Amino acid sequence: MGRGLIDQNTVSAENQVKQSKRAYYLGNPTASKKILIVGNSITWHEPCAEVGWYGNCGMSASATEKDYVHLLFEMLKKDKQDVFIRVSQCAEWERTFFKDEDILSKYDEDREFDADLVIFRLGENVAVADMSYFDKPFRQFVRHICPRGKMLFTTCFWENPALDPLIKAFAKERGEACVDCCFSKDEKNMALGLFQHKGVALHPGDLGMARIAKAIFAALQENKAPGVR
Repeated sequence: MGRGLIDQNTVSAENQVKQSKRAYYLGNPTASKKILIVGNSITWHEPCAEVGWYGNCGMSASATEKDYVHLLFEMLKKDKQDVFIRVSQCAEWERTFFKDEDILSKYDEDREFDADLVIFRLGENVAVADMSYFDKPFRQFVRHICPRGKMLFTTCFWENPALDPLIKAFAKERGEACVDCCFSKDEKNMALGLFQHKGVALHPGDLGMARIAKAIFAALQENKAPGVR
């Protein structure tokens, strides 16, 4: 299927959440470990009647508790992990990293969260025309949001032959794990037939969300990331 699925994702990268409220939290603020998840609509998209999406969670989970963020949080709790999670919607960065000189300052709160672990779950909204500009801003963004902790990267949900290898190579360079999250290769992992808007339907359904969460959790355990034994 290649780049085709990415190109068919017609859900706009703009206004996925209100910029005045770009993050939310899960867990106990006094927890011993802090995790920052940076993502796009797959991580969190507020209701948008224009595309027939009425959830307030990762698109296109059937309920908030079924998106990969909440599933991962429950897995950590079940494993007796004491974590405080900040979920940050960063689709704007994907869309404007190459033209907004002040873009990093918009993510100062992510930096100030001072996470022990950052999960990088981005890339689907990076346009083909912007790929050649991606490497340097990508590195700058990572350094900005993760000045001291460890990181875990994922590939794109819709396979991206240009971006996925770059993310994998950078993770290897840093000595960090990169999880293969290209679960759209199996159509069962998408919400096809459940939404009229094709872009929304191409997003991970409950099965896809569960597989993303399980893959990330397994990688955290295997790599003994902070917050996970």
